Amino acid sequence: MSAHGRTIGDHAGTAGVMALCLGLSVGVQCALLASPLLTMHVFDGVLQSRNDDTLLALTVGFVLMVSLGGLLRYLRARLVATATESAGMRLQSGALGASVRGAMAGDRARGLAALGDVSEVRRMLGGAVASDLLDLLTVPAAIAFLFLLHPIYGWTAVGGCVLLALLGALADRTTRALVRSAMSEQARSTAALTGRLRGRDMLHGLGMLRATLQRWRPEGQRAIELGDAAQRRARAIQGLASFTGLMLQMVMVTIGAWLVARQEASTGSLLAATMLAGMAAAPVSRVVATWRDWAFGVAAWRRLTGFIATNAPPPWLPHDAEAPAGLHVANLTVTTPDGTRTLVRALDLAVAPGSVLGVRGPNGAGKSTLLRALLGICAVRDGERRLDGHDLRMPGLRNAAVGYLPQGAQLLHGSVLDNIRRFGDGDAASAVAAARRVGAHDAIGRLPRGYDTPAGSQSGLSGGQRQLVALARAFHGAPRLLVLDEPEAGLDAASIALLHAAVANARDAGAVIILVTHDPAEWAGLATEWLDLAADGAWHLTPAAKAGDRP
Repeated sequence: MSAHGRTIGDHAGTAGVMALCLGLSVGVQCALLASPLLTMHVFDGVLQSRNDDTLLALTVGFVLMVSLGGLLRYLRARLVATATESAGMRLQSGALGASVRGAMAGDRARGLAALGDVSEVRRMLGGAVASDLLDLLTVPAAIAFLFLLHPIYGWTAVGGCVLLALLGALADRTTRALVRSAMSEQARSTAALTGRLRGRDMLHGLGMLRATLQRWRPEGQRAIELGDAAQRRARAIQGLASFTGLMLQMVMVTIGAWLVARQEASTGSLLAATMLAGMAAAPVSRVVATWRDWAFGVAAWRRLTGFIATNAPPPWLPHDAEAPAGLHVANLTVTTPDGTRTLVRALDLAVAPGSVLGVRGPNGAGKSTLLRALLGICAVRDGERRLDGHDLRMPGLRNAAVGYLPQGAQLLHGSVLDNIRRFGDGDAASAVAAARRVGAHDAIGRLPRGYDTPAGSQSGLSGGQRQLVALARAFHGAPRLLVLDEPEAGLDAASIALLHAAVANARDAGAVIILVTHDPAEWAGLATEWLDLAADGAWHLTPAAKAGDRP
């Protein structure tokens, strides 16, 4: 199904869930009316007629209505929980994708904050806030019944609910700026602390932990102070709202007594009106009391949807059926993430199947960034990148046809087997074949649990072991394009010889291979062409026959 189709389906499903929740809420409110109705009929009918059968019938009806209301409330809670989980998963998926794309553009901190916003939205939808909003349906039902009892009852309840709503608006108006500032400061300080603690070994090794925490403490304290100020104002207004709710019921009793004395209302209607006034005021009071969760959730929702929209996937170029096979790059311009320096200017490149293109140049020339740009991992100023006529930015194409070895042999949390098969559903045999292809099988066999050995940043694997696993992952599935960033890093002579054989076999099988190296002589016998990068963004191609071993 297309993304557009999934979006329409999601919206239709969400609308259906909302309609069902509203329907259940109407049923709950109808069941709640049983209590004031029973009270009124007992005082105005049963006590006058002293009819036991009538009392029994009313009691049975009351029990049935209350039981039905409890069942409907339970079903609504289950439905809200299921809908919240589904919406949360969709938001989390969108936030993760946007975070990765934002990080590729150089904005890592905002991605971390977006994941926190997902938790805030889920807390709003799954907590008491959603139920309180649905319970607001009680208000018009209770007020309508009060008007039926007597117009004065109805107008009194309307006045009380309006006053409570005004208190809620006052709470929002007086604390909105503080809440927004507190959340921004909290996100900023959390991102700053997370970034600093990422270098925990350096902090301990150089004795920088105390100084780092002292530098961060004012940032965290500012967020706490703003949050406390908002909560103090909110608690004061919540106190006024509680007082207003109690006063409404007392006023209703007073007015009811006056109407009974004037014989314009019955004693039963007085008690029913008091109960209905409480039913009308309670949801409004709860919404006022939970306004902070609502405000935080709405603010998080707005930030999250804006972040996802800003970091939406780029539109892919249509397939060019007439394009020749291999990798073709046209007018590709690569800059630093902040756009202040051009690393590669207007690169035009054609690498045929069965070719090995070596990339070399001084430190800081943009070799690794160029590889990332070729795969669409980082933003570029201009240019096209196609493999066999397909846009290389398509995730499905990269997963099936591209093998990538980033600098630093990045492994994810999971087993060695999971990492090699890219956390897909492929069988173990394909992962073992990839490991054999690059000479990693024996090294993996010597690990404590073999292919089931945990990988990732906390795995304890050596640099060479991590490099071998990452190479096996890159070669998994016999990709048509291999992009290798310093593939020989951390390997001994025997492993490098096996790597050379793997690259030669992939080349002979028709793959396009692009690799970055600081030792061109190591690859002199395999490279068919060299791309030399200069520090000023200039570049030139040199056939391997003419390049020799020139660095």
